[in-house]
Amino acid sequence: MYRTSDLSVLPHALNGGSPRRRETHHCLAFDLTVPGLSSAPARELLTHAFGAHVRAHVVATSRRRHCTTLHVETDSEDVNAVIGKITAWFPHATLGRVIRITRR
Repeated sequence: MYRTSDLSVLPHALNGGSPRRRETHHCLAFDLTVPGLSSAPARELLTHAFGAHVRAHVVATSRRRHCTTLHVETDSEDVNAVIGKITAWFPHATLGRVIRITRR
């Protein structure tokens, strides 16, 4: 019979393995409705306004209203800065609710 102290087992293996450390990532998410049926110009302006790490995907396209709605996630954590950039870069856009998201 073996005693636990005699085994050459790593201590963290006895506890079921080493715990994984998860890094949290904070960002802001919002919906942005822009005029036009193409999302390419809006994506280009979003990249200029927020940098290359901005994520945007099309949520809806309305041919009747001639507009496109994008769901946007940016690494910026300041709500006022995001609203300021949107109003400066997108004068004819409609900004939806801005929420904070924590990603792991």
